Formats: sequence, structure tokens, C-alpha cells
Amino acid sequence: MDDEQKIFPATLARKEKLITYLVGFGVGMGVPTVLGVSFAFGFQEPWLLLFPLPFVLAFGAPYFFRPLGFAVTNDAILILRPLGSRRIQLETLREIRVPATHPPGMTIGLMRVQGLYGTFGSFWNKHWGKSYVYVTNQANTVELGLTNRSRLIISPDDPQEFVQAVKNVATAYGLNIQLC
Repeated sequence: MDDEQKIFPATLARKEKLITYLVGFGVGMGVPTVLGVSFAFGFQEPWLLLFPLPFVLAFGAPYFFRPLGFAVTNDAILILRPLGSRRIQLETLREIRVPATHPPGMTIGLMRVQGLYGTFGSFWNKHWGKSYVYVTNQANTVELGLTNRSRLIISPDDPQEFVQAVKNVATAYGLNIQLC
């Protein structure tokens, strides 16, 4: 099997950029840093320079798990992230839906980030069970239904081209994936 892959970028939409830069960097990291420096100099206590550290860690950690893009290989879909890609074997894919649907009722984020660098992580819903989301732009969503009944919502910049690439690989390897 050939290791060729087609990459689909996932750029942040305008709203997500605004939240990331103003709220995440500005309020989440900037304000505590300014306060820490001000307190350290004002009270002449150097340990107060550590004040922003928890905020910088909390708002900086999601940077390493954010989706950068998606790749379609001959046997998998990859969620490309700075700290290791996530691999979804094509043989576990049962359906693709564009645009993605939303689960009815309340959804609980288990290990998730919502707003900063987009929305990504794992979620749970009474009707869907566990699902995974890697969305940087709500206008470009694609829903991948897996054989274990979980769902994966992603947002490649060109959803139609992404679906076509998956369809091409599935056809070439005799996989039965339903397009909705």
C-alpha cells in the first residue's frame, strides 16, 4: 500500500480568531502577566512574577492539541495537530455527512476546548454517546460516523474536496462508506 496523502487545511474562522486572540491571549494571558509584573514591582516581591504562570499554562496548553488540518491516506483519515496526529482507520468509517448534524439535547464536554483555537475534544450526549470534535470553522463541518457508533465532526477548509478524496480512496480499496 502506498503512503500517499492528501492534506486539507483547517483555518480558523473570523469568530474563532477573535476569541483566540482577544480573549485567549489578551485577557487570558496578557492581563495576568501585566498584573504579575505590576505586583512584583509594586510590592517588591519577585515571586509574584509567577502569578501569570497558571493562566499561561491553561490558555497555552490547547495550542498543542488544536486541529491544523486533515489528511486522507490510503488507509486512514488523520487529524493533524502540533502534538501528534490522531488516526481514524478508513475501515472503521461507515458514513459521511455534509454538513454535520447536531445532537439533540444537551451535550457535555468531557475533555474539550470551546472557542480558543476553535472547538475540539471529546463530548458526550444522551442520544449520540461519545463524539469527537475538531472544528475551526462552523461553516465547513463534515460528520464522520464510525462503526463503533461514535461520531467525529471535523472542518476542512474545502469539505466537498475532502469528501471526494475519502470517496476515491474508499472506492479504490473496496470500502463501503455511505454518503449522506
